[in-house]
Amino acid sequence: MNRRQLLQGATAAIALATLARGAFASVASARQAKIDARFHEVMDRLHVPGAAAAVFDETGVVFASAYGFADVATRRPMSLDSLQNIGSISKTFTATAVMQLAERGLVDLDNDVSEYLPFELRNPRHPNTAITARQLFDHSSSLRDGDAYARNYACGDPRLGLAAWVRAFFLPGGAHYDEARNFEDWPPGSRTEYCNVSWSVAALIVEHVSGIPFERYCDRNIFAHLGMHSTAWMLADIDQDRHVTPYSWVQEASSRSKSWGGIPLGVITPDGPTHDRELAPGLHENCLYNHPNYPDGFLRTSVSDLVPYLRAYANGGSLSGRRILQRETVAEMLTPSGDGDTRYGICWRTSYSLAGEPVWGHSGSDPGIRTQAAILPGRNAGGAIITNGDSDAPQELMQDMLRLALEI
Repeated sequence: MNRRQLLQGATAAIALATLARGAFASVASARQAKIDARFHEVMDRLHVPGAAAAVFDETGVVFASAYGFADVATRRPMSLDSLQNIGSISKTFTATAVMQLAERGLVDLDNDVSEYLPFELRNPRHPNTAITARQLFDHSSSLRDGDAYARNYACGDPRLGLAAWVRAFFLPGGAHYDEARNFEDWPPGSRTEYCNVSWSVAALIVEHVSGIPFERYCDRNIFAHLGMHSTAWMLADIDQDRHVTPYSWVQEASSRSKSWGGIPLGVITPDGPTHDRELAPGLHENCLYNHPNYPDGFLRTSVSDLVPYLRAYANGGSLSGRRILQRETVAEMLTPSGDGDTRYGICWRTSYSLAGEPVWGHSGSDPGIRTQAAILPGRNAGGAIITNGDSDAPQELMQDMLRLALEI
């Protein structure tokens, strides 16, 4: 049996299971076939083991399907309920938590973040210039992903707590402090440079202001409201039997993966990232890893759980009478600023339009996983794709999936 037949067999099994429980509506068969064919073609070409995807509009979910395998060795099929880390889509949840506190008047996005932290945070190269929460969101804080960020990817949950990580990374004397590598040489607010470590600061604001751990805050104020009962930040808090195996494709022995913190991580193993080791060509398993900077990219969820969250955003902050943000807040977060092909709101960004409407979203990228989330507020629509491969398949697939499923 070849890989295409395996993919089709797994897709058919999931489709039957989905139909049996009546979870989702279905697009017309001709459009379904086109979406399926597109997924198979891209996954085959880019060596993606498994994918799960869904599209919704104001009536509910109009397309949902899974392809390939959550685990290749056991041939466990990918499903809409398969769990995985979703990369930087996680940042939108951290932003949601901060914006909830802003709505209550507990955080001002333009104030010095030190007002909401148990210590003063400054770029030591510009000690007289405050860093604001808004700058954390738009990547203009002048904080920087130093080497320590890359080197702290490890199997299992982090041993270092959120507050301890932020102190160790940003405060003089900390175990991971490095003035040259952890801070930009330009002052806060003067330019933008994509930054992951700033999101641990945003999460610590939530923790310090709310008085409860960040993970528990999200569970109470976001996940529980939307019925995201399988979603959590820590591996210890999910059903790991449902977690996908993240796979990295090595084209040739000398090839290196995308860089995080300036270091190509390669594959995450029990011995750490393989960034300085050659790997045999082919498909390599990553362990189930996490990071002390987890609020930037390590949320564990499924397409089934992610869709209600995206539907709430597309619907102005609420779903089925459960509100996570006020409509005005969502509108502010989805207001573009700046020039260029990609324009940012608050965390969310837009780089293309469909039928004249900007598509807002966020992508996710980490060793062995790629993801994409999209919302079209004017249509109360959107979609999600998660994959357990490390190619840009979701970015390549999202526009076609939306066009076909929504008949745009």
